[in-house]
Amino acid sequence: MSQSKNASQGTDVLYEENGVVTGNEIRNIQQMWDTAIEMQSNGSYDTETMYAIYKNMNPKLTYQDISNVCSGVFADTYWNNIFMDPSFLAKSLVQALGLDMASANNLAAISIRQWRGILCRKNIRDIGTIPTGTDYTQSVDIVCNQNTELNTDQVIEQWNNQFWQTPQVGKNYIYARCANTNFKGDITNPQLQMFYSTGGFNQPPTSWIQCLTAANGTAVGNVVLQGGEEGSLAPGVRGVSEAFFLNPTSNNHICVIAALTSDFFLKNNPLTIPLGNWNSNTYITSNGASAWHNFDPQKSLEDTLKFYNQDDTEEDFTFVARCKNVPPGSKISLASDDSALKFTTGEIIVTSSVQEIRKTVSLPGNYKGNLKVRFEGPDGKLLPASSALEITQVWNLKHGHTNYLDAVKRLGAIENLRSLAEVQLSLGSFTITGGARAK
Repeated sequence: MSQSKNASQGTDVLYEENGVVTGNEIRNIQQMWDTAIEMQSNGSYDTETMYAIYKNMNPKLTYQDISNVCSGVFADTYWNNIFMDPSFLAKSLVQALGLDMASANNLAAISIRQWRGILCRKNIRDIGTIPTGTDYTQSVDIVCNQNTELNTDQVIEQWNNQFWQTPQVGKNYIYARCANTNFKGDITNPQLQMFYSTGGFNQPPTSWIQCLTAANGTAVGNVVLQGGEEGSLAPGVRGVSEAFFLNPTSNNHICVIAALTSDFFLKNNPLTIPLGNWNSNTYITSNGASAWHNFDPQKSLEDTLKFYNQDDTEEDFTFVARCKNVPPGSKISLASDDSALKFTTGEIIVTSSVQEIRKTVSLPGNYKGNLKVRFEGPDGKLLPASSALEITQVWNLKHGHTNYLDAVKRLGAIENLRSLAEVQLSLGSFTITGGARAK
């Protein structure tokens, strides 16, 4: 390891001499990040880095600081296919620092609850808390402008704006915004892939279609900063991808998906997610570098959304339709006309602008279906643009189910566990807004 300079202090940090890491005292968190990043870039293991930091850090710094820093810098080491695994981090803390496993587990759990790296927001309030609680398929950072390219500086500057024009049949330009969140160093080589699928819930990667970059027709695109140049994401810096082409062949609703990587998180490949309801939910809620956009205006009085049971076994689900500013007297129904699985809510007359409609069904293993959503105003026409219907596919897990205890832990549903009550895990939502044009 060559001697390095601390980014914040301009002082020597650590160097390796005859296999022994030595150097000046690590006096603050920034110097700890600088050291970890330097050692990672030079090929050191996470355990080597933890030990070197511990031997050289000021006593006011803590084990929790080491755990937090390494959780971001060595993200690939702790990625367990669909989530950052705190048990992997805990094992390294034990090996490197000699901690007891109970203490290490606690430190690791705290670290993993905050994303430290490249973040693509799942909703407007997303600050990188893991797992994402609600509204995790309404990304404000996934952008579509139909057949006109956007100025990337504008997309970055107007950070909270919804740049979304409903995709048209044929060529559309799409982008994904991102930012360095809670990573106190440069995130180098930020790149991404983008996909789309038919609109709906719980779509497996086998149903996704890969989008290619507009400039070169490649599956992997680069991130540009303000000024339009590619570069690293310094702490707090925002960027946006180069343009991708989205080429749907029908007017059906679609979902758009983004997955980002960097030199610190190369393993983020959603195409490797193992099939399964739990795996699909875990990947999206536990990964700050991936985002979904499931939000679209009405196409007609009756729209169709895809839904899946990815498991091999029969599973119980509830479709929940939540009205948002829907005029009383409007009519809503959810139905499937599949000969193998017919169901319907019947026509529901809306009596409250925030009404909720539920339909529980049992789906066969490995099932793909079509949910017919009828949504019309009191006048029998499309709803006004200010109205919306959020439809969610909820997975019902009874006590004794293979994933019951995992879901209790994920949701913090301790009271359900005490009473052995069912827990419900969202597998994603799709929001249909009113399709009537403003007068």
